Amino acid sequence: MSSLLLLLPPEITDLIFSTFTTHQSSQVRLLSKSHNARFHSHFRTIIFTRLRLNTYPSTLLHLSKITASGAGPWIQHITFSSKPFSKLNPTVLLSTVGDGDGAPRTGSKEERYTLTDILHHLPNLRSIGFDTTCNVSYWKEIIASISKSQASAVETLRSPPGKMLVSELELSSFEMERYHHGFSKLKTLEMHTAGVVTENLWSWISTVGKNNLEDLTIRNSRSSNNTTEPVPNAHDGFLPPNFELQNLKRLHLDDFNLTVRDITLLLSPTSQIEKINLSKCQIPKDQAQSWFAILTYLKQNTFPRLNNLKLTLSGYYNGITTYDLPDLKINNEMSGKPWNSRGTKCEVKLRSGAWNTYVVRKYLWEELERTAEGGLTAEEFWESLTNGKWTSKRATRLKRIMKIREVSRSEYGERGDPRLYAKIRAINREVDSDCEDVCY
Repeated sequence: MSSLLLLLPPEITDLIFSTFTTHQSSQVRLLSKSHNARFHSHFRTIIFTRLRLNTYPSTLLHLSKITASGAGPWIQHITFSSKPFSKLNPTVLLSTVGDGDGAPRTGSKEERYTLTDILHHLPNLRSIGFDTTCNVSYWKEIIASISKSQASAVETLRSPPGKMLVSELELSSFEMERYHHGFSKLKTLEMHTAGVVTENLWSWISTVGKNNLEDLTIRNSRSSNNTTEPVPNAHDGFLPPNFELQNLKRLHLDDFNLTVRDITLLLSPTSQIEKINLSKCQIPKDQAQSWFAILTYLKQNTFPRLNNLKLTLSGYYNGITTYDLPDLKINNEMSGKPWNSRGTKCEVKLRSGAWNTYVVRKYLWEELERTAEGGLTAEEFWESLTNGKWTSKRATRLKRIMKIREVSRSEYGERGDPRLYAKIRAINREVDSDCEDVCY
């Protein structure tokens, strides 16, 4: 029966070996020289397609040996980890193979390689990721090595899941220039950051993703202790004026400072955008007016391929306690219908009281159309969309409590207002006409 395996066409053996483990594949190779010659490529695919590498200096040495053996073209996915750390030299840089554990010692005849040299010999490397043990310094050095190696096949780049401080990601003009020649085929960029995202980081994103980036995800977390809000640049935005992502299809941003102008840069009128997810993003000007302007911009440019829209706006404090904007959600990915199709319903959701939510489904496109035709204001649009609930006591409860806490800290310092909890209890006891309409 084993001899019949040799007679099967490559398409069939590819399907068979795709279900094999490394051990099973090696057993087939041991059947005979003919089996080994015929199926060693399948074995290499299983072994080398996906690699998980630590940042030992010795790892670079072993990886250089793998590429020298001719296995470099088989490597398609690499995940970097900083564990286990070298006990002899835990701060060794990836750009040099030093005298860490397992690295060639002084006088060794072993040739030294840098990560840049090795990546140059991985022509089919498609994706690079990092686990939670990697920090900003590893991230910066590895992506710099990728750029210098001009490993143009890389399509996916994911940062460490832990929050990288934005302040440590700042690049000089010289460092920024390097990236004009790398990542020419990058399609997916996913980052996890902490702090106020600067124009410098946006410039780097535009540099590496200008031509081919399709999927941009940045999960940011701003410090709650940061009392000074960032100020837009001279062009009334946080993005550089020349920012451009020509082929962006999916956008996911968490906890960013943005302006209406920034949205127009991220989503140009010619954009082929299919999915937008903006969560906890703050706009320095009037939130109600600005988000209405953004929705109006989406309607004016139609974006016919957009079938998934999610704006998480409710419950995030910005000093205004008179209203709370709702979360908006349209998901037509299954049907493929664009967001502007007649009859497409949008889920409109508001916080209501301590734990509940008020949910209603509206025709967002028709609401925007009626507002434009009737010359109505932004306030009238939100009033209609939420059935008047956006200014109710139950919807604004959380914001008013946050305002009381803020005033308490500013007026009484660490001691706090002795009447603080009495004021909070008074807000919690409030009941208005919303109570019969909330959804659990």
